[in-house]
Amino acid sequence: MRLNFNAIWVDDQLDRVRAQAHPISEHMERQGFEFNPTYCESIDDVRVRIAESVFNDEIDLVLVDWDLGNDVWGQNVIDEIRAKIPYKDVIFYSAHTSPDDLRGLAAAAHIDGIFYTTRGELVDEIINVFDSLVQKVLDLDHTRGIVMGATSDIDHMIGECLRLAHGRLDLDGKKELVKTGIKFIDDRLKDFTKRVEKLRNTTELDELLEAHVIFSAHDRLHMLSRILKLDTFSEHASARASVTTYMQEVVPDRNLLGHEVAEPGEGPKKVLNAKGEAIGVDEARELRRTILALRSDFRALFAALGGGD
Repeated sequence: MRLNFNAIWVDDQLDRVRAQAHPISEHMERQGFEFNPTYCESIDDVRVRIAESVFNDEIDLVLVDWDLGNDVWGQNVIDEIRAKIPYKDVIFYSAHTSPDDLRGLAAAAHIDGIFYTTRGELVDEIINVFDSLVQKVLDLDHTRGIVMGATSDIDHMIGECLRLAHGRLDLDGKKELVKTGIKFIDDRLKDFTKRVEKLRNTTELDELLEAHVIFSAHDRLHMLSRILKLDTFSEHASARASVTTYMQEVVPDRNLLGHEVAEPGEGPKKVLNAKGEAIGVDEARELRRTILALRSDFRALFAALGGGD
């Protein structure tokens, strides 16, 4: 699972659907996930979406209304989706047909493995299914994967923000920016030289394994923070707070989780952060929420710098 909880939502009354999506989004955000529905108003929309194989791999849940108008029925859509995406959870709902009747319709069409509900209870059903799925991914390994995947996306955006900022500087500013980067590398090389000399006399493999790349994600963060201090980027100065929060509240825990592995047969495993505090279920949820908010901040900065134009 990723921070995005992706759904295909098939309904011919999209205004009503979008209104129902709001409380679902709020609930998922409290758990540190982002509800990301793709709305389809017709079976033709569905066919277009499920033709995208990459998109299909990222679907977590399928929501299908019973009556889609023009003599198109929910089980027809489910048949097509299941033919392309056979192992995804599906919620089948209706405003006028009872869950028992929906179950009978699905059984007659030889469709199984589906949740049934009314439109009025749809929000609660989606939340219940989401909570059930999330409970399965709260162990250390899944948490690590979610955090590492999300922070990799942020690290990529940081690099793209640096490129965009570089493009907005004059020639002297560009030279100074590159000079700053070179200084980071020079300092790192000096540190590496000292560490290599120290390693020559060690017999501990762990010390060797701690040697990392020359121009790190940490350096890029510091460079972006410095750039945002420049007058050229004064309108984006507030984004420095997000950079600082990311460095202080996300990167240390991300690095810890990235080096921890849960052994087969172990029970729930806790990781201790730099303060000696356990990163358990509650802490992991707060970490996801922080990453989710910061990801939005970095996306906003990327867009403000001209990204995606």
